[in-house]
Amino acid sequence: MRLAPYAVAMGIMLAILILSAPPAIAQGFQHGGGYIFGYVYGFNMWDDLVPLEWVMVTATNADYQFAVSTGANGTFEMFVPVGTYNLTVDAPGYKPYSSSVSVSDGSSSMASFYLEQSGVPIPEFPAQAVSLIVAMAVAVTVLARKTAKRKSSH
Repeated sequence: MRLAPYAVAMGIMLAILILSAPPAIAQGFQHGGGYIFGYVYGFNMWDDLVPLEWVMVTATNADYQFAVSTGANGTFEMFVPVGTYNLTVDAPGYKPYSSSVSVSDGSSSMASFYLEQSGVPIPEFPAQAVSLIVAMAVAVTVLARKTAKRKSSH
């Protein structure tokens, strides 16, 4: 099974966390826990479904909140104590999405998310910078054409 090495590694990390945690935190984990994993996909500007990287996935219930980011292929994974969790996915430029998942002792739960674009531009550039970039691109194109025209006339 492909996930077995990850499950063993995450189990070891969880054991280290429990053993090194203060007693108040470690008590919450005494009742066991489970594994939540899945994928986050979104539609790009060409309406292709692609895996989304660095997307925040949060599992929350009345007692705990855990957060992880998706990896290079849109995957996420986390170990959580027994309980019912609200999974929330939040990515810039996409509508937030939530679903519920129940975790029992020793369980594995898969949750995949398919996000829709929000229509709100991703704040990579200030709005004024887009106009400046377009103006610069036009200016470079005009200069390149003039230079090419001069070279061809000589």
